[in-house]
Parts: sequence; structure tokens; C-alpha cells
Amino acid sequence: MIAALLLLAAAAAPDWFRAWQYAEKTSSLRGCSECQGEPDDLCEVRAGAQSRGLEEYAAERAPQGRVRLLRSRADPDCAPHAKALFAPSGAVDLAAIRMARVPPSPALIERFAPAFAVPGWPRAPQRRKGQQPRPAVPDKAALRLSLLCWGSERGWPAKDLDPGTSCEWWLLPVRADGEPDLAAPSFPLLAKANHWPPSFPFGDGRWSRAFDPAQPLLESILLGEEPAKAEPPAAPQAQAPAPPARPAPAAARCGPEAAQRTALLDRFDQWERQITGARRSLDRASWSLDAAAWSGHCPELDVLRSVLEQQLGCAVGQEGRCIDAGAEASR
Repeated sequence: MIAALLLLAAAAAPDWFRAWQYAEKTSSLRGCSECQGEPDDLCEVRAGAQSRGLEEYAAERAPQGRVRLLRSRADPDCAPHAKALFAPSGAVDLAAIRMARVPPSPALIERFAPAFAVPGWPRAPQRRKGQQPRPAVPDKAALRLSLLCWGSERGWPAKDLDPGTSCEWWLLPVRADGEPDLAAPSFPLLAKANHWPPSFPFGDGRWSRAFDPAQPLLESILLGEEPAKAEPPAAPQAQAPAPPARPAPAAARCGPEAAQRTALLDRFDQWERQITGARRSLDRASWSLDAAAWSGHCPELDVLRSVLEQQLGCAVGQEGRCIDAGAEASR
């Protein structure tokens, strides 16, 4: 359990995968909020795009056989059947996408010479019947190198991204504010003229750095170059000893901004229930933890609190004492 929590705590690059849901036109699906046997309500999915961090989206995973859609805060939850969502006739696409933060370089454009595109962001592979990339001129400033890994009925998001997930390289169009441009053309990479890009499994060793959350998404991954290495620091020159360093101030206590990250806080509560069987040791009003509620699980508390503070960017206080059952028994 501790190992899993440490993996959760690992810092990911700012351009790590996000869950993206997009649709060219407004459509309706059958879905429900709790899916406990009640009749399915009609769920409207508006045209446009929605996005969530993978961790936040995974915390909202739907019951088996269903997929929870990304919704605005004003819209009710919706979880249609996976079979209907990913059907060839479906109008809503769902993909885990890792996108570069800057436009492609002239070297990448020259190397792959993208000259064929499809309108808008690409449809899932099972929805491409009758469609082929057509000649187009890339607007380099509006494109971003992107690694798309597609959702499927029996794969992600029903389970974590794994080698069963099919991925592709694309240049995706964005607006000036970085949001998706669903009207501009997308260009497949590594594809022959007028062909779709070749697919490969998540974690493919040819681009291992693209699947490493600690590594940024660099063009060198595709260009076959090693990332630039930092120059060794110059030899230090003799100088007067520096004054003793002052201890860094503690992180600010959490406030209203942290309270808005409900998915992360709910994820903490979920782990707590799995580990201790208790509920809500975290007081979201005072931003303090009841450590006594974790007695017998002190190492897990330390890890989870560290993860929580890292993700929130603020400090959580602690009340009471967590008693390690093993330490008490050895006295």
C-alpha cells in the first residue's frame, strides 16, 4: 500500500497526460449519476472540449461497464454505457493526451513534412470509415506535438493506461489561449501520404521517455536525439564563507483555493476508508488532520499527508497523536 501511495506522490511533468473529451456537435446519450438500477436519464453532451488531470479523472471512475463523462460544474453527472460511448457511430471522443506546451520546431516540421490533415481534432480509429487525411498547409504556430492514447470499451478509462491502450502521434491545433481548436486541421505524424498514423501500445519502448511522467515531452523523442545535457558547473572561486542559511518558512496554510479541489480531497477520503475504515479525519474548515484516527497506520498517514500537501500546495495541520501499534506492542 505504501509503495502505491509513493507512486501516486511522484511528481509528473507539467505536460503529462490529461483526459480530454471532445465533440464536434451537441449530442445526447443515455446516462445516470449513480447507476444503482434507476432508469437512464437522457444526457446532453455539448459541442466543444473538456479536460481533467488523469488523477482527478480516475478518482471519479464510474461503475463497471460505464464511463463517466467530463462535465462542467453546472451539469449533472453522466455515465453512459462504454459500449455506446465507444461505438463506431458515437459522436463523443475520449482520449488521454499528452501535449507539448510550445509549437513544433522547424526541425520537426522539416523532418516529417506534414502535408495531410483531417478537420478538427481526430476521431477515434473505429470512427474513421469513409474519411481520409487530405492535403493541407500546417499553421505551425497553432499546432502542438501530441501523443493521443484512445479510450476503449474494455481498456482505459475502465482501467489504468497500459499496453492494451492504443496510441498515435499527432500535431493538434490550439487557439491562442492554448484551448483546443476543433475547427482547424490536425496532422498525423509518422504516416505515409493520405494515410492514418501507425498505432502502437502505451509504453512502447521506442518512445519510452514519452511515457515517463518525470520527463518532459520533447521533440528529441521523435527526432531520435538525446536531450541536451546541462553544462558542468564552473569550479567555485574562493570567497568569504556565506552566512548560515535561514530555515525556509513553512508553506502557507490552506484556504478557499484548496477547498475548491474537491476531487483531490475526496480521493484522500477514499484512501482513508480503504486503509483505516474510518471517514473524514481531514477537517476541511480548519485544514487539520485528526492523527489519532490513523493509529496503527502511521506510515500511511505520513505518505498520504505528504501527497495531499504537495498536490494542494499548502500545509495541513495535525491534531492528536498517531500511535504506531507495532511500537506500542514492543514496549
